Amino acid sequence: MRTWVAVVFIVLFGFGKACAQNTFKEFYYPPSTKLFDPKHYFKTLQYYNDELAIMELKTQKDSTDKANVYYLRGRCKFELTDKRGATQDLDLAIELNSKQESYFYYRGLANHWLKKYGKAIEDYTTAIALNPEKQGYYINRGFAKHLNGDNDAACYDFSKAGEKGSFDIYGIIREYCN
Repeated sequence: MRTWVAVVFIVLFGFGKACAQNTFKEFYYPPSTKLFDPKHYFKTLQYYNDELAIMELKTQKDSTDKANVYYLRGRCKFELTDKRGATQDLDLAIELNSKQESYFYYRGLANHWLKKYGKAIEDYTTAIALNPEKQGYYINRGFAKHLNGDNDAACYDFSKAGEKGSFDIYGIIREYCN
């Protein structure tokens, strides 16, 4: 009897483990505690490179998954200060899935850092169109507009962020808009 129980346990445990290894592979993004650890990001970049090398586009879900991997790799490059590389990956992500606001937002951030304020404003505007409730989108677009020389439009975006619940923005409004 004990032998049968052991055999059944081993078969069920082994089968369950084998099934678990073949199911959906969770995409990995570093936890915030390791946000600026370069060794961590290089390892993560290699992981995304490997994922992209084996991914095939057979279904719409495959396309969305590949877009997510490009997005995450772009985020890693952004954190490693490779803003040009980040924009290239985010361009590819947007090509595959143009309905995800975070793709446009992070490409906007990268363009902002590259001092391509016009492109950053376009990306932030698209992110806002896709999700008008995010305060950060208005704040960053406001700063890009300010740096691009359009202070009135910047102040409007700062005010909009305040309407969305960002109370910290009022100090910025006092500094830049009065």
